[in-house]
Amino acid sequence: MSIKPIKKVNVSEQVFEQMKGLLTKGEWKPGEKLPSENELAEKFGVSRITIRQALQKLNVLGLLETRLGEGSFVREIEPGDSMNALLPAVLFNRDMLMQVEEFREIVEVESVKLAAERASAEDIASLRQILQRMEKCQGNPKKFGAADLEFHMKLGEMTQNDLVVKTEGILQSTLQEAMEDIVEGVGYAPGIHYHGQLIEAMEQHDGRRAASIMKEHLSNNKNFIIKEEEIKDGL
Repeated sequence: MSIKPIKKVNVSEQVFEQMKGLLTKGEWKPGEKLPSENELAEKFGVSRITIRQALQKLNVLGLLETRLGEGSFVREIEPGDSMNALLPAVLFNRDMLMQVEEFREIVEVESVKLAAERASAEDIASLRQILQRMEKCQGNPKKFGAADLEFHMKLGEMTQNDLVVKTEGILQSTLQEAMEDIVEGVGYAPGIHYHGQLIEAMEQHDGRRAASIMKEHLSNNKNFIIKEEEIKDGL
């Protein structure tokens, strides 16, 4: 574990950010007990009060839990916690990634039917612009993932259903992290291919075809996750 000395400017924030980094990078693992306040204060070269302030902020974020008389422990992040927009998305594991894709399949396969039925010429033009941006962002997973998410958020908006729009908005950071992860695994071609087909379905106002394309698109993502897990497990 590498802890850097703290500069005497915004000390509390520096400690908090560095500790959060140790958590998100997995150097402090779920269930693990953190060093005591005294130990942390000595390693960081700051006061116990500064350490306590950082621990309190990490507790509020849901990254740590403090057990009376025992100390601070790294929380095991559960899939439902992805609804908490404060949590760093990088903490989500493969099981959560699969659950994100399952959630998307449940919501997006049906909602895209509405999007196709209600698509306006302006909506379709916006989708084409986003797809062009995706094509230009090939080679940059972060930018590509952001454009990918924008495409799907636009489809949600096209349903004209406030519940779909708000639900996707709550999960925006989680969805983007998942998309970046998928892109790094499957590459850029599948997203461009399926999004192009979805635009064609929108132009034809063909909800059934749009749903079929979306299902195939998301199934492709799920298959990647399954194969990655099999490789990881040595199957």
